[in-house]
Amino acid sequence: MSDHDNDEDPQRLFEQAMQGVQPIKSKKRHDQQRKPSAGIPISTLNTRRAAAQRADSGGGAALSEAWVEPVDPEQRLDFARPGLQLTRLRQLRQGMISIRYQLDLHGYKIEEARDLISEFLYFSKSQGYNCVRIIHGKSHRSTDRQNTLKSHVNHWLRQIPDVLAFCSAPPSEGGTGSVLVLIRKK
Repeated sequence: MSDHDNDEDPQRLFEQAMQGVQPIKSKKRHDQQRKPSAGIPISTLNTRRAAAQRADSGGGAALSEAWVEPVDPEQRLDFARPGLQLTRLRQLRQGMISIRYQLDLHGYKIEEARDLISEFLYFSKSQGYNCVRIIHGKSHRSTDRQNTLKSHVNHWLRQIPDVLAFCSAPPSEGGTGSVLVLIRKK
């Protein structure tokens, strides 16, 4: 007798296991329940869907506008995720990593800048650019430090998981009016 003769028919085993089972009787049917999107305009749903897709892909579609730490015009910015090699961070600070692309935010409003940064970093990562520059300016004329582009860029970049590190550029690369950003590889 072979091993195959001892095997039982899966269909017969299933039928034996289901013997005496009764379907659950419910008054509510799935197709009769209200859809969660009922009453929400299509444009809103499309905007939410696009934001969620960008967030899933590493973009910063949902960058927080919560309290933004004020940054002075000449203050140097410096941030690195835990685990980043110190050699790599030193190279970034010294401007030794070649800048592949840059974004100039002069003249943009804060709301516009947030979307531009999200799209810029998403595009840069998709192109395989590992180091980019964001020029935010110093905002010398602004009296409200919390509402400057520099303060917001500092706040937003920390929220984006694909940003491994960023720091103020060396004087020859824009100084405290721009940041060099190290991006996670795709």
